[in-house]
Amino acid sequence: MPTPATDFTVFDGQELVEYTPAGGMAIENVPALRRSLTKSAQRNVESFVELHATDVVFHLDAAMLAAATLAAADTLVDAAGQHYQVKFIERQSWNSVAVAVCRPA
Repeated sequence: MPTPATDFTVFDGQELVEYTPAGGMAIENVPALRRSLTKSAQRNVESFVELHATDVVFHLDAAMLAAATLAAADTLVDAAGQHYQVKFIERQSWNSVAVAVCRPA
């Protein structure tokens, strides 16, 4: 049975994104889920960065990002070709998920 914390295939709305660390090479076909920024997540992130209403949260399968150094100012391109700048990112769930707060570029 799949474990939701580590298996993105159990969720509807999965997309493949391209993640590019600042100064690094693009990592393609990273499984991702997107959601709106919630009040609880907003409170946690606002101490690090000023948020905008257009900001979006991406949950990324961190297995493909294991060798990358993740940081604000990285870029992400969604399945529709929309470019985003990463404003805040952290690894969660024992490094199996990376959660990125992104702003449309």
